[in-house]
Amino acid sequence: MKFLHYLFSSNKQTGFDNIQGYDDIKNIVRRVLDSEDNYNLLFTGPPASAKTLFLLGILESRKSVYFDGSNTTNRILDVIEQERPKVICIDELDKMSRQFQNQLLNFLESGRIKVEQQRKSYDFQIKGAKVFATCNEINRLSKPLQSRFRRLHLPPYTKEQFLDIAVKVCPKLREEVSCKIGEEVWQTSKDVRDVISLSKLIRKSDGPYEIEAIMRTSA
Repeated sequence: MKFLHYLFSSNKQTGFDNIQGYDDIKNIVRRVLDSEDNYNLLFTGPPASAKTLFLLGILESRKSVYFDGSNTTNRILDVIEQERPKVICIDELDKMSRQFQNQLLNFLESGRIKVEQQRKSYDFQIKGAKVFATCNEINRLSKPLQSRFRRLHLPPYTKEQFLDIAVKVCPKLREEVSCKIGEEVWQTSKDVRDVISLSKLIRKSDGPYEIEAIMRTSA
């Protein structure tokens, strides 16, 4: 099961070229990344907002570790202990089990993890760690966990904005193909990750028939 990956990048100024609007939130994210203190930001909002795009922007510009909350296992603590990352991104935090949510409480508070388990104990601290997470259903997070984050609510994109984003996240494809993918995803999940995933299956030599077949099969 693939539940995490790493992205190591140059420590360049964070850009959010694929994100329409949200200038005030972009400013806050940049300030957090530039801070030397521990800090946690939680992006909330429905599907079709820019929550995941903000994580992607952070991952592309900083040495980071990424966790998919819906597929995370005990190895989350192993990875954090081994890599000691300064920037941690957790997508769909609300889908993590309460057990893992509780294990993160002290870390989110002070950067320290002190957990006793049957097979292994953890006791370490990362100074200046930043945790960025997304959440669709805030009520699925415990009250203590919610209190550890500064929450930023993102309203959903309009269809016009979503299609414009589809073009920007698929720079290797023709604009009409990117828009076609965007139209298809808008009708189903409204998830930018699905746009990116579909775009990786399409070759430059593909014609309308091949593109239509790929989108129909992947729907």
